Amino acid sequence: MASYTIRDIRPGDEEQLGAAHVAIWKATYAGMMNSAKLDAIRPHDRIERWEQIIARLDEQSRRGVRTRCAVDTSDSRIVGFATGGPPRDENPPAPTELWSLNVVPEHHGTGVATELMTTVIDREASTYLWVAAANHRAVAFYRKHRFELDGTEKFDPLWECLEARMVRA
Repeated sequence: MASYTIRDIRPGDEEQLGAAHVAIWKATYAGMMNSAKLDAIRPHDRIERWEQIIARLDEQSRRGVRTRCAVDTSDSRIVGFATGGPPRDENPPAPTELWSLNVVPEHHGTGVATELMTTVIDREASTYLWVAAANHRAVAFYRKHRFELDGTEKFDPLWECLEARMVRA
């Protein structure tokens, strides 16, 4: 059985986060978003983004944003990450938003996603999130954690993906 350490992201994590990010997206979102754009993303692209995120950690923390990663203790590799904090939308349905939750497919079903999620959002707090509408696995996972689709959808023009909102009251 896998064992994980959940911790803050920090300088030096950029390469592992970038590699995990790309692996997760390519495995998860194939057929759900623009294939050419998805095929074109490379770890280097995500590494630059993670460098920017890490550079702003103090500022984000002051705003109530929490970003954590899961490290597999058997090989010290980052296998997932999550971010939660104040809503990024106007007129949000809850005071907290789960911005992201991503785990490499080889670690699905281990409980690490739940561990990550509960370190970035309060287990009982009213929270909402956006999920790729066609990501049935994710929708089922969030339903297990008392999130429900509220009928609100939006189209992400960058990735050409329909997103659905889920809320936990």
